Amino acid sequence: MSERKTRPAREEDLIVPNGSHAMKSNDGTPYKLRAALVDGIPAQAGIDPFGTYSERIRILLEHAHDELGLEFQTKRFMIRDEEPGICHWGHNDQSFAIEVFVDDD
Repeated sequence: MSERKTRPAREEDLIVPNGSHAMKSNDGTPYKLRAALVDGIPAQAGIDPFGTYSERIRILLEHAHDELGLEFQTKRFMIRDEEPGICHWGHNDQSFAIEVFVDDD
């Protein structure tokens, strides 16, 4: 079996297609997160308000990340256009690498 190819993620790659906002809920189906690698750890990731008023990134990891744990969510994040694949977050210049699978494009 061959290894799946990845590429650096951009914010638009992670937008949840069936997301919801506090003022407009989704149809009740589970959020469709995208398969990704976060610092090399298999994960599901998405960007959406997730039923709140502000956009945030949510990551569900297959096994615990030293800094992010098993589940991570923050509204203080940015994936810069000039630096795809690096998600900066928090107030202390923290970051992690995030890749998406090419065959999911």
